[in-house]
Amino acid sequence: MFKKVLIIEDDAMLRSSIVQALELEDLEPIPTNGFTQARRSIRHNFRGVILSDIKMPDHDGFDVLRFAQTKDAELPVILLTGHSDVPTAKRAIKEGAYDYLEKPCPPDEMIDALLRALRQRELVMENREIHQELEELTDGTSGSLAERLESHEKRIIEEALSEADGKVAIAAEALGIPRNTLYDRMGKLQIVAKAFRNGADQKN
Repeated sequence: MFKKVLIIEDDAMLRSSIVQALELEDLEPIPTNGFTQARRSIRHNFRGVILSDIKMPDHDGFDVLRFAQTKDAELPVILLTGHSDVPTAKRAIKEGAYDYLEKPCPPDEMIDALLRALRQRELVMENREIHQELEELTDGTSGSLAERLESHEKRIIEEALSEADGKVAIAAEALGIPRNTLYDRMGKLQIVAKAFRNGADQKN
């Protein structure tokens, strides 16, 4: 499970309190005192979420939100706001913030919001990794997913036939499939067994 929480809060006492609350829940807080210090941690592959105050001296929560969106539009940003800033926080939601928490925020409410955001982030990153693995399997072959998977299947069969010196029965055994199934797939993928044979033997 993802556990990293980038905390952007200029109030030292509140920042320390948030850190303690997160550590009690076995989360991994990354405390910073403002946007300038935090920005180095905001990356496309950040395996966590952001918890940021809205009102800060140099840069506000909207600066954090906009910067995070330039790095990764799916990186969850939760905003901390005072009661008078709730309308502002709601506007931030419309602009892409994951959620907002009104200060002072009960620890259990904050933890619940962070855990939901972390689960979402984990799903997003897992989905990206799956797509990347598919791309690597197909070596960047263009076309639909079905076409790319078919290309990958063809390469596996051709490698098995090459190692089996073009003998379908041996290749089928190595692949763990019935010989008739392999013949069927070879026909559909236009693979000829004799093309993988060495020497003078040209029998099917």
